[in-house]
Formats: sequence, structure tokens, C-alpha cells
Amino acid sequence: MEHKQNLLTYLYTFSVVAKFLSFTLAAEELCLTQGAVSYRIKKLEQDLGFKLFVRLTRKLELTQEGRRILTTLTHSLDSVFSEIEDIRFNELRGELYIGVAPTFAHLWLVPRLPDFQRVHPHLDVKIRVKASKLDFQNQPVDLAIYYGDVNRHADFYHHRLFDEYLIPVCTPEYAERLEFFKDESRLHEACFLHCTESLEFLSPLAEWQQWLKKTDRDIRILKHKYVFNHEELTMVAAKHSMGIAMGRYHLIKPYLDGGELVAPFERIPSGLGYDLICPKGHETRSRFQAFSTWIERCVVQNTSARDLL
Repeated sequence: MEHKQNLLTYLYTFSVVAKFLSFTLAAEELCLTQGAVSYRIKKLEQDLGFKLFVRLTRKLELTQEGRRILTTLTHSLDSVFSEIEDIRFNELRGELYIGVAPTFAHLWLVPRLPDFQRVHPHLDVKIRVKASKLDFQNQPVDLAIYYGDVNRHADFYHHRLFDEYLIPVCTPEYAERLEFFKDESRLHEACFLHCTESLEFLSPLAEWQQWLKKTDRDIRILKHKYVFNHEELTMVAAKHSMGIAMGRYHLIKPYLDGGELVAPFERIPSGLGYDLICPKGHETRSRFQAFSTWIERCVVQNTSARDLL
């Protein structure tokens, strides 16, 4: 027990030294002698079995191992102090750091965030947009929302928010030009717009191929194509009548409701969905609980009977 207490003391001392990269300034901050600070760091390095600092003539530099420890330690200490603050004030304060795929953030999450802001006025929100999976160790987000297979998050706490559907969409003008609503025989003449956002591990043609196979159509019609790594850019191309895009229904539904785009053909389950994820154990934290409760309420309120079909 005493060893663990000493280790915590040494780790906190390390975090202060790493902040200033100076034993002298850290000693002033901690109200200790420079020798005491140096001793703690030396003992910590002995306990860990590796060096945390490179000691240069006039300054310190973190080793690669030191930087890794500092990243983890900083996030952990921030979480501890934030929890203490929440308990003390009996309300959510501080910062919630969210990682989210670009188009989900743009078209689904951010338009609904004013309600979260109203419910939790003292909580600051920081959003990091990234299509690929986040590294929670090196990118200290509290939680993330990503599109994919729930099995991809096996090492994390994960909760499926909702499943997604694939649906071909284009402008009314493009549909009329190729007579989609009369006869789909000219579908092979279309320019097929593909999106690879959050699907970098699959073929760029994966969603269109999946839809064609599932609906018993010939995948050989995929002759002319434009490929985008961003769903919203794909929809911009579709809205400019550049072709017919494979849309993710829950994201592009506003365009269908507003008449900017139409759906000449049926939709299918994508087999993927949007998952709320965080490192295991973090799901009990007050910030995660607050956001999780809020976003699940949004999902229920914004799911129509048609969405469930």
C-alpha cells in the first residue's frame, strides 16, 4: 500500500516536472527542494525500469516513454479532478471531448447539440472530427461515435445507437434524364458516386456492390464512377446532378425530406451502424452518462415509423 502511495506521489511530481521541463521550477511549484524533486524522479525511473527524461546541460527533454506516460497520466488526472469538481458542485462542469466521423457530426450530431447545451450549460464540448478509428491513448477523447461493425470495437465499451440503411439517391432532374421512375434499364448509363468515409478497410465500390447484390442486380453496370472519402461531398456531387449516389439513409434523410434528392430505388440494411464507444470503465463517468442519456433520447425522438421498417 505504501509503495502505491509513493508511486502516486512520484507520478504527480513527474507530471509537474514534465509541465515545466525543469527541476527548479517544479520544486517551486511543489514547495520542495530541487534535490527532493530530483530524488522522486530518480526513484520513479527505478521503479518503472526506464528513463523518463533526457538530462541536457540546461534543460530536460522527455523520452519517448516519458511522453507516453505523460499522455496517459494527464488524461487520467484530468478525469479525476473533473469527477471531484462534478461531485463538489453536483453538476456537470469542465470539458467533454468527443471524437466523431465528419458527416455524422455535420448532418446529425451538431444540428442537435443546442439541446445538449441547454441541458448542460456548464459543460464545455470539444469535437474532433476524424473518419478513421481514434486511438484513445494518444488522442485523449472521452467518447467517440463511429460508423461500422460493432465487432470492430470489441476492446471498448460500445453501445449501438442505431442501424443504417443504404439507398441510391439523385436529383429529380437526373432521375428524369435517365427515366429511373419509368424504367430502370438505363441505370447502367449512370455515373455512380461512391463514398469511402469510415470504410477505408473495404473496397471503394463496396456499398454499391452490396446494394446491387442484395437487390439481385448486375454489379457489372458499375462502369463510370466518382469516388469520395467524405459522405457530404458525395451528396454535394449528387445535388449537382453528377450522378446517382449511394446514400446512408439517416444522414441524407433531410435532403430527401426537402426534395433536393429523390430515391428512385429501394433501400437495404447496410449491416453497419453508429456506435457510441469509450475505453472500458469510462462508461460510468458522469460526463459519459450525461451524453449517453441525451443522445439516446435524441435517437428515440428522431426515429420515425418509416425508419424502423
